[in-house]
Amino acid sequence: MKKYKKPEFHFVRNSGGLSGDEIAKLSDDELTEYLKRDSYSNEKRKYRIREGFILREIAGEYTIIPVDDESLISNAIMAPNDSAVFLWKAFEKPSTIEDVVVQGLQEYDVAEETIRNSTEHFVKESLEYKILEEVE
Repeated sequence: MKKYKKPEFHFVRNSGGLSGDEIAKLSDDELTEYLKRDSYSNEKRKYRIREGFILREIAGEYTIIPVDDESLISNAIMAPNDSAVFLWKAFEKPSTIEDVVVQGLQEYDVAEETIRNSTEHFVKESLEYKILEEVE
């Protein structure tokens, strides 16, 4: 028997230049090639905040506290701004970068490129400091 997974959908950016109607008309083999060209596998990667970090709000201010020994950040408390808190909360559950970009565009009056760059930078830095982990 297969392991049951909770149904979920994730956004994947279509940067290959074809419209949705054009993509729908591709054969299975053509669609497979199109998705490979479009870095589809990278876009499907999901990340979440590792266990061992606690986000707390105290008197309207947020702090992030590392609470495990595996963290590269110890004896420190992080003080994120509102945008960093948004990204943190977005990655508390497994999410793709594109999921978070879409959420950010709904939350903020900002250019897509700005939220995408911020999200990609957050993911890169957080992976380096072992704050985020890639999940299936």
